[in-house]
Amino acid sequence: MEDNRIRQPLYLGFLILFLLILVSFVKVDYEFWGLEIRQVDILADLKPAPEENEYYNQNDFQPNIFELYPAKYNYAGIGFFNEALLQGQAEPLSGNVSQLKPFFDALKNAKSKSVRIAHFGDSAIEGDLVTADIREVLQNKFGGNGVGWLGITSQDISFRTTTKHTFSSNWESAAFYSSNPNNYPLGVSGECFLPKATGAWVQYETTRARRQLKDFSVVKLYYANAKPSTINYSFDGGAKQSVALKAGKDLQELVLKPSGRAKSVKIEVTQADQAYFYGVSLENETGVYVDNLPLRGNTGVDLANIDQSLLNQFAKYMDYKLVILEFGLNIAGTRKTDYSWYEREMIKVVEHVKKAFPNAGILMVTVHDKAMKKGSNFVSDPAILSLLETQKNIAKQSNVAYWNLFEAMGGQNSMVKWVNANPPLAFKDYIHFNGQGAAKVAQLFTDALLDSYNKR
Repeated sequence: MEDNRIRQPLYLGFLILFLLILVSFVKVDYEFWGLEIRQVDILADLKPAPEENEYYNQNDFQPNIFELYPAKYNYAGIGFFNEALLQGQAEPLSGNVSQLKPFFDALKNAKSKSVRIAHFGDSAIEGDLVTADIREVLQNKFGGNGVGWLGITSQDISFRTTTKHTFSSNWESAAFYSSNPNNYPLGVSGECFLPKATGAWVQYETTRARRQLKDFSVVKLYYANAKPSTINYSFDGGAKQSVALKAGKDLQELVLKPSGRAKSVKIEVTQADQAYFYGVSLENETGVYVDNLPLRGNTGVDLANIDQSLLNQFAKYMDYKLVILEFGLNIAGTRKTDYSWYEREMIKVVEHVKKAFPNAGILMVTVHDKAMKKGSNFVSDPAILSLLETQKNIAKQSNVAYWNLFEAMGGQNSMVKWVNANPPLAFKDYIHFNGQGAAKVAQLFTDALLDSYNKR
């Protein structure tokens, strides 16, 4: 007769539980062949929370403005406090701010000329986040109507509110954030698009999200390597019109104009592999245009891989007066804190941009705070502080301006406060801003930018 083993799984379970509790007391925090090994504490949620000063530097303390200004924040006399108003603090531009002078001078003439700004970044600006609010502030002050740059296809159409963007399924796309097996030349946005069938189309339609984006009077289409051929286009669902593409390898700008102001435009190709298409710009003659150029999952170093001659050709048409570089999240995702290689590569990126856009000021936006779980609490990822110093060095070595978003948020552990604000300003991944948080970042940024403009 065989032994009764019905209790063995129970014994095994108790043994595993005992071992897990045992390892909870072993402090482990190191990396082995790229694999991060950390302490596991299965009793963390049963332990009392650490005292706040274990994670917060007392020098970071800021007074409670509700107590200082109770009347200002006592809405309707019922003591309703919008905690989101508390988040963030004034942080001036740093570094070589004087090299922004040509941009500031251009702003003075924005009523009669267009002033273009490139906003490169990672997923923090995808969907026109942050960029849209920067654009709105500057267009309110200096004029301009229109969203500016848009790709042929996009990954953000489900959550972008500033433009309704639709397209057919028969486009081939290559980009830094996806793949480029055929080595197509990537454009200013790090993308390239080819129609794979006759009749491939893309349509852009304005929305009511922003007053300045309700219509446009100019559409600029950018393409290269075109065959002798035509494309079709129509405004607001009207009659289809045709226009010839200029054949040849060089980058071309095709300007399309409706009879008045339009709310939508549809563009349709007439041949497969007709050209390398890069994107369009929706504009209204003069004012400020801020191009949203997100590279999801990118550290920013890939910008140096855009062919210099092609980037120079874009510069001939775009003539950016300010280039904003907002990267860092995707390099701060590891426990490595030696960012010397990143410093070298980003200095190359800045020099690459300078060569392409010699009339532009360069402004780096540092990485923002992101939190990680420690015990039962969320605290600033220590890698952020190391990366901040690296980014300051990049700005110093490149002799450009920078804006410290980490400090503007409130410094160490500020992401936790932004997530817990009422209403929240960031998602519970403790990394990404939501729409209200993005607007707050833009407000802090434009306050600093306009402060330097007024002091010029």
